[in-house]
Amino acid sequence: TLAKFTDVGQFVTLSTQSLHRLPPHVQQKFIRLKGRDKLPELLQLLKERPSSGGAVLIFCNAASTVNWLGYILDDHKVKHLRLQGQMSAAARAGIFASFQKGDVSVLVCTDLASRGLDTSSVQLVVNYDFPDTLQDYLHRAGRVGRVGSKAPGAVVSFVTHRWDVDLVRKIETAARKRTGLPGMDSINKPLPKGG
Repeated sequence: TLAKFTDVGQFVTLSTQSLHRLPPHVQQKFIRLKGRDKLPELLQLLKERPSSGGAVLIFCNAASTVNWLGYILDDHKVKHLRLQGQMSAAARAGIFASFQKGDVSVLVCTDLASRGLDTSSVQLVVNYDFPDTLQDYLHRAGRVGRVGSKAPGAVVSFVTHRWDVDLVRKIETAARKRTGLPGMDSINKPLPKGG
């Protein structure tokens, strides 16, 4: 279980009818952990996935992290593809095509892969590095539970830094604000504009 890595009380699962691009059936988990625990946690996640579990996108914030993680996954015999901005456009297109064909079901990538890619086979998005902005989070999370996908999908985010926690709070607030029952708003004090 994940309990050995992290205090489960710190898990937040959002049900989002909310984040204007996330389908309500996408489950979102935020796992608070130390940087050095990210790798064992990721390997565990990949191990526990059912073989029929659809494709996985693992997002990193830098090309160097994509490459480093790639070497480690190789060591652990995890079949995967890598996609990052230092590759030529042709190389990226080829990698993406074989990912979409389902040749390989794990793609380690930068935010390049969060925009405009058809990822209907993706059932798990892992934010190995937490994104820098709410926008990036939405784009990444939006790769899951696409129209045409057979399963609901989940987004698991590793939260390591203090500033990540701030962003998680913003995401939760955004989720809550949109799910507020109509007519209830007047009871809650309005937030200052721009909050």
